[in-house]
Amino acid sequence: ANKFMSMVSAGLLINQVPSSPHFSKSVSSVMSQAVRINVVRFPGDKGKVVLLGSSLQETLEITSGKFGAEIVELLSLKGAVIDDVRVLRDWDTIVAVTKDHTEVPASPERCAHDHGQPHGSASEPADFVLRRTAHCLLPDAASRCDWVKLNVGGKVFATTRATLTSDRSSMLATMFEPGWSSITDGGGAYLIDRSPEYFEPLLNFLRHGKLIINEGVNPQGVLEEAKFFGISKAIELLEALVQSEELSSSGHFTRKEFLRMLSSTSSASMLRCQGIDLENVDLSYFDLRNINFKCANLRGCNLSNCDLSNCVLERADLSNANLDGAIIQCVYMQRVNLEGSTMRGCTMGERLGNITNMEGANLKAVLFDNSQMNGINLRLACLKGAFLRSCNLRYAIMAGTDLENCDLTGSDLQHANLRGSNLAGVIFDNIIAPLHMSQTVNVTVQAAPLPPQGPLPPPAPPPN
Repeated sequence: ANKFMSMVSAGLLINQVPSSPHFSKSVSSVMSQAVRINVVRFPGDKGKVVLLGSSLQETLEITSGKFGAEIVELLSLKGAVIDDVRVLRDWDTIVAVTKDHTEVPASPERCAHDHGQPHGSASEPADFVLRRTAHCLLPDAASRCDWVKLNVGGKVFATTRATLTSDRSSMLATMFEPGWSSITDGGGAYLIDRSPEYFEPLLNFLRHGKLIINEGVNPQGVLEEAKFFGISKAIELLEALVQSEELSSSGHFTRKEFLRMLSSTSSASMLRCQGIDLENVDLSYFDLRNINFKCANLRGCNLSNCDLSNCVLERADLSNANLDGAIIQCVYMQRVNLEGSTMRGCTMGERLGNITNMEGANLKAVLFDNSQMNGINLRLACLKGAFLRSCNLRYAIMAGTDLENCDLTGSDLQHANLRGSNLAGVIFDNIIAPLHMSQTVNVTVQAAPLPPQGPLPPPAPPPN
């Protein structure tokens, strides 16, 4: 296609152009496949759009005509020499090196980063361009490691230029690029008229990528600062945080309202729903991972087949809730109220060394049938009248648990810790692993009565 276009531009095919409409379509197809590149002479230069030639030499000639200077070499933005135009793609940006490379414009700021070398000291044009472009193209260049001071609303912060420019689309990155002029105070700190209380969490976010807001700091104020400085990643996290806090402080929610809140946040980020009122709401089949439901009202809530992994349900009220088939792995459920709930076929077993913690929980009359509960922590929990038939309770921590009148028929209790548990009236029929009396205290076990024993039979007569 490039060869054909060069022949057309040279006038070699003018007299051979047929009048067929198919030829016009082929010319349009070739024109649409032409490769355009953006050629700059130094970082910050707007450059010129050049149509890629059929060869490197032709491209150099076209570029020289565009800039009005002899271009002898083309480099990638990382300084690699381009010796074949076939490696270039549409709208690639490349650096042009002139024959007299000392004429490349450079600002005083750029010259300050050349380690004191004069303009003409480079042995090759490529070396010169690399030194000129390093501070703008490489994140670990010396200029980006400069320490700067910021005077934000009267409070001075010290950080590096690399931190401030880590989000390339933000206002801070623009403010601290070479060529930007800012007002400084008497100590040389850049003056920024914003709130230091709200600016500090954003500065830490640029340092390590984690959004940490100290107690007493309003997330809404931090969000407004993030919008002002244009830190897009922080804006997404803060909007989700502010929305969850607003929802937690409001009244009862419907399924539609809660679904709208979930769809606006990532499942990987922690959503704070402490104290939320979702009584009798149908949330079945929802992905509820990484949500903080501490002290939430979930009475009668339908959570069947939900994924509650890594949730916090401490002191939450889930009485008479439906959690059949739910995934409840690595969940913090200390002192949760699940009285009268159904949890048939739940997955609550250990995962990657992390366990579900139900220490001190109210589990009266809960239906746990056919659930995977290996390694679960039920220490000091109350399971009076609960049904744990055919459950996997291997390595479960049940020390001091109140199991009065529980039905453990067919359950696997191998290596379960039952020390100090109240086993009065417990049904142990067809358990997989035997219980050892040394593991229990004050045990009253319901068992099948033994057959009556009569007098011993007479000894067999000796063989003849």
